[in-house]
Amino acid sequence: SSGINAEYGVLRKFGYTDQLEVSDDYLRPDLHVEEGSSVELTEEGLEYLVGLFNKHDMDKDGILSPSELANLFSVCPNIPWGDFSASVMTSEMGWLTHEGYEALWTLNMLLYPEHTMEYLGYLGYNSDTRGNQLTAVQVTPPRHEDFKRQLSCRNVLISYVFGPKGSGKSCFINRLIKKGEIEISPETERHICINKIRYQAQQEKYLILQEVGVMEEEEILDKGGDCDLAIILYDTSRSDSFGKAVQIQERLDVPCVFIGTKSDKSSVKQDYDYTPEQYSQMAGLPPPLFFSATPDRESAQLKIFQTCVLFAAHPFQAQTQTLPFTKIATTAAAVAVAGVAAFFLFRYVRAGR
Repeated sequence: SSGINAEYGVLRKFGYTDQLEVSDDYLRPDLHVEEGSSVELTEEGLEYLVGLFNKHDMDKDGILSPSELANLFSVCPNIPWGDFSASVMTSEMGWLTHEGYEALWTLNMLLYPEHTMEYLGYLGYNSDTRGNQLTAVQVTPPRHEDFKRQLSCRNVLISYVFGPKGSGKSCFINRLIKKGEIEISPETERHICINKIRYQAQQEKYLILQEVGVMEEEEILDKGGDCDLAIILYDTSRSDSFGKAVQIQERLDVPCVFIGTKSDKSSVKQDYDYTPEQYSQMAGLPPPLFFSATPDRESAQLKIFQTCVLFAAHPFQAQTQTLPFTKIATTAAAVAVAGVAAFFLFRYVRAGR
């Protein structure tokens, strides 16, 4: 009898009830997340998960093979991730790398915190020294507070990627994880990628890019954007593209930046009252960036993503400097003259739309 009681004591320590089921309290501790806040992994939480990776990476190649990944989650009801190859860095065979593994946990903690904490419980995170899963997570202040002080304290930044049809949203997002065309599974709720970006003075933050498709665009725009940075793409090879991009920007209440895509092709004059450079200046936005999705421009692509992280980390700060990888089609003098002469006309035209 004493032996059985001791065994039950051990089981209870790992969250099991007398019916030998894992209790809800053990798997799902109460987590309050205020509107506009997000959930991130703490260093302690990430350290535990990295330890599991190292333990199950039997050949120490920095990659989890399908069998190694299955072994890691053998104590769980299932592997919580579906086809992750479209969202994070993987090996050439599509297997999960160390950096992809960390990014995937980071992404899922932000999108599905309760579900992710549940799997932390299955994986044995809870202990006498760590307590429950709440020590593995931190809740950020509401986003509006970041906007007010023009400084984000988040380690994970999410950017919605808008743009007219044909502007290259999917190609842009895929290059964040250094991939070309990706076949998105029909079960996938959204096209989303995540990668860690090192930017100013060796600082690092995770950048999440989520494509905004036609179906969800109206709903997101009605909320004003609800992200750390809105990236609005337009096709530099189509004359009607920037005007459509402006219509999107006018409905957003979050920091924005225009990015002209297909910059490796011949650009055409945009059929709009102002050039993208003039409009950005008058609207108080950073100068537009220019992007090509061709694989041989990886260095330039990284600079674009670093700049997006910088803009998101310092929301609504004036970004007037000319960056070495932007194309400024007009001279500084022309922009200044246009800004002074057209500012009030711009406000009038915009108000009338």
